[in-house]
Amino acid sequence: MRMRVLINLAVLISCQLPLFAQSAGKIVGVGKDKRTGDFLPGVNVSLEGTTMGGVTDVDGYFVILNVPVGVYDLRANYLGYSDLVLSGIRVSANTTTEVKFELEETTIEGNEVVVITEKPLVEKHVTQSVALVTSEDLENIPVRGFNNVMALQNSVAVQDGLIHIRGGRNEEVGFYIDGVSSVNPFDNTQSIYIIQEAVEEFQVLAGGYTAEFGGANSGIIRTEYKTGARDWHFSLDFQTDRFANAEEGGTFLNTHSYGHHIGVGAISGPLGTDRIRLFAAIENTEQDDRLRRFSEGFEFTRIDINIANPDVAAGNPDTVTFRYPDGFTPQNGLERWAVNGTIFFDYLPVSFRLSGSWSDQKTFDNNRPQTQLLNSRVGFRRNNSYLISGKMTHFLSSKTFYNISLSYFRHQLDHNDTWFGNDWQSWFNGNKISEYTNGEVQYRKVIENDEVPWVPPHNYIFNGFEFPREGTAPGFIFRLRRQKYIGGAFDFISQIGKHHELKFGFNTRRYTMSEYQIWPDNMKLTEQFESGNPASVPPGLWATQGFFGGYGYDIYGNEIDEAFSYGDSIFIDGAKHPQFTALYLQDKIEFNDIIINAGLRWDYIDTEDQRLINPRNPEVNLRSGLVVPEAFEDVNPISQVSPRLGVSFPVSEKTVFYGQYGKYIQTWELNDLYFGSFEFGRRLQFGARVGFDLGPIRTTSYELGFRQQLGRHAAFDLTGFYRNDKGHITRDRQEIDVDAAVGRYNRHVNGDFITTKGLELKFTLRRVNRLQGQFNYTYTDGQGTGSDEFDGRRPISGLVNRPTTINPLDFSQQHAGAIILDYRFGQNDGGPIFQRLGLNTLLTFDSGHPFTFVDVLAGGQIDPYNAGVNRPTAGVEPVNSSTTPWNTRVDLRIDKTVRLFKSLDATLYARITNLFNTRNELNVYEGTGSTKDDGFLSRPEHSQSIVDANGGEEYIELYRQINLVNGGAYHSEVGNELWGHPRQIFLGVKLSY
Repeated sequence: MRMRVLINLAVLISCQLPLFAQSAGKIVGVGKDKRTGDFLPGVNVSLEGTTMGGVTDVDGYFVILNVPVGVYDLRANYLGYSDLVLSGIRVSANTTTEVKFELEETTIEGNEVVVITEKPLVEKHVTQSVALVTSEDLENIPVRGFNNVMALQNSVAVQDGLIHIRGGRNEEVGFYIDGVSSVNPFDNTQSIYIIQEAVEEFQVLAGGYTAEFGGANSGIIRTEYKTGARDWHFSLDFQTDRFANAEEGGTFLNTHSYGHHIGVGAISGPLGTDRIRLFAAIENTEQDDRLRRFSEGFEFTRIDINIANPDVAAGNPDTVTFRYPDGFTPQNGLERWAVNGTIFFDYLPVSFRLSGSWSDQKTFDNNRPQTQLLNSRVGFRRNNSYLISGKMTHFLSSKTFYNISLSYFRHQLDHNDTWFGNDWQSWFNGNKISEYTNGEVQYRKVIENDEVPWVPPHNYIFNGFEFPREGTAPGFIFRLRRQKYIGGAFDFISQIGKHHELKFGFNTRRYTMSEYQIWPDNMKLTEQFESGNPASVPPGLWATQGFFGGYGYDIYGNEIDEAFSYGDSIFIDGAKHPQFTALYLQDKIEFNDIIINAGLRWDYIDTEDQRLINPRNPEVNLRSGLVVPEAFEDVNPISQVSPRLGVSFPVSEKTVFYGQYGKYIQTWELNDLYFGSFEFGRRLQFGARVGFDLGPIRTTSYELGFRQQLGRHAAFDLTGFYRNDKGHITRDRQEIDVDAAVGRYNRHVNGDFITTKGLELKFTLRRVNRLQGQFNYTYTDGQGTGSDEFDGRRPISGLVNRPTTINPLDFSQQHAGAIILDYRFGQNDGGPIFQRLGLNTLLTFDSGHPFTFVDVLAGGQIDPYNAGVNRPTAGVEPVNSSTTPWNTRVDLRIDKTVRLFKSLDATLYARITNLFNTRNELNVYEGTGSTKDDGFLSRPEHSQSIVDANGGEEYIELYRQINLVNGGAYHSEVGNELWGHPRQIFLGVKLSY
């Protein structure tokens, strides 16, 4: 308790600090006389367009600390010598950039020599493997989107939309933007949308990271935004694939349109003075079909056979024709607005940097699009996020400074209806049923008795498939989820002599998390409720009929912070306040023949976890069925000291050996831990999963690597890695006492462990004769006792024994890689036709992922629609002994830039993803190992009775089109896709000033 008080006090103090966090690098170097080779003391060294610089000492050595990420020109000035400008020096986050220069004596005042620099192919100051993607790389590659860019990097696998690094689970990845966390702790995913044009660089730290970073065990992805320029620049980029009628299945160049467009504007420049510089980017994206599936259109005419419908029972069935478009998935669109930006105040010895990110996104969800063709009403999720961060830097001397940082994050998710938005009280209200006419919502009264809830019209039933009628409301639970955090940090950095960069600091984040859920379709809406007074309905009736759940909200949806009770039987949980705090100390020791990054990190994690005092027989209030608050006790916060060590041995300027060792700790997904009182009670009663008293996930990681330059233009990097995870979440069955008020229930426990080893190879070709290239390859052997927290389903059902040995992980791709080739003509190169013409080709490949062949059993929760995927199964081979097929894809970008006016360029381009329209198989039916046969129709002993009861050949024809041709039930019931995206063609134009 005392520790919690101290930590809370530290958070309050940090929140009073100035609101001014981007990571930075440093530049070191040596200046010499070009003729004699002697060191030159007293040379003035400065970064053009900034107030940053330094002076060489008696050994010609200089250092410039806290340089924002970007590309700079460095000027060296010395009396009696020509000025030297080193142009194009790239500085990366937390990286030492080393330069060397030689000055020539001159008698002519104002002489200047300009040298174009190149980024070193071998980074001797980097002590671990790092994948770096710069703004120049992002400009040319043919793919867009955070996940798509990350999937090109070594050790990163993106499967079913989730990022895995070096065989780790998706929740083990940390995300930082301009130095502050952007993780959504509900599921440990990226919570902020990043505009590609706003990025100065991405870094993927897969082999370990220094002590200042935590909260991630498999790797960290760091994003650094651009800083404003000294002169005003702007760009406007628009691209679209809308060259055919997407909703009618139209094609352009034998390729479907998916109704996509992307518009991005960016502006950069000084705000009245060079010392205040702004960068801002805004993006609008619309996707009529965000899924982009390999699908085929169909058309059927059917007679309604739903005998529960009075009209059908009376002998008046409807005859309906429904048509599914070719190559287009309806009611699965996306709309997004986003803004990313920075403001930099350059007033040394004090500087300030503000960063901001905001996005608002609507994601339309219809997971049964093939059977929703007669109903235009659909649900969608709305995500609104923003992150504001800032850093104030104060230089005490040229080699010592401190940072004070503050960040604020807020995210909200709620479920919506296209007719009523998030007004869930109207979704099923008889007085507010709407007719959707010409884009306007009009209301009409549909029933006389206000005390009876309105029920959606009877669904059509065609050969056993249910097709909702027009106006049927989405049948999901309304959910409102909010989270925010306030974070503060203090860092002290000092360059001690030439060889030691000492750094220590403190950082903390305190969250407020709340969730409200209600099931409108399951509620008995009374006259009082319809008149706008839900509190008149008794709390117990409201909560049980509405399946209320959540915390931080009362039963009626009012936000609260503290827990309270309705009477003596209904208990409501307040908001959750997890807290993450760390102290660290690290020393970067840099000699010519060895570089050492050594550090210690202390993590303090308080999730406000509670545990049942007696999990075998928890005390339950018999009136409400809720576990009483007295049945719980607080769980002690987590604390750990983690050592980090990285070493680099530069044998020469072209050869470097390096190694990394580290201990890491993180929490699980808080979505596995936070349940409101009603949800917790229901789960105990029905035997569903609950989580409490969960320990952390702990990782030990090692890597050894070798960097070698080949000639002037090429280099390769070879890395071997090994990591071991303990404490991953799995499920187990909790036994109970014979007199317990609850039945046996499933419980999340720390039971899984993972071991991963592998090899990375990276080959880089610097641009030579117009060609630049990169080859990335990763071999990964990831094995463990479980791939996620739901791997316990089959053992709990009794069909197989729980694994006690490790097996290949579901998401572990043994072989994966990418080849990027960029061929580009420069200014005044290639004549009027070819000058400033570029071609970028991207080839990606992977060997598929493991799966287990199973025997499909009789029974299960099936109907004529999902009978192929919703049956119980039993493994017929060791877990994950089989592998899905290899996947390959070629993407292409062609661009041509022309000068319109003195400073205005226009770039015309085509961007083609999956150039050859390869139908990659991402997943398979585990009963057959195929994407074309789910094992239902092909096994008459499973299907014949359903076929006979639902129209025989007519049923088979409809089933084939919906499920075997278009993967309908697999997509909706399993939640993944069988195939990758088809070919997509974008044409675009970019104006740059």
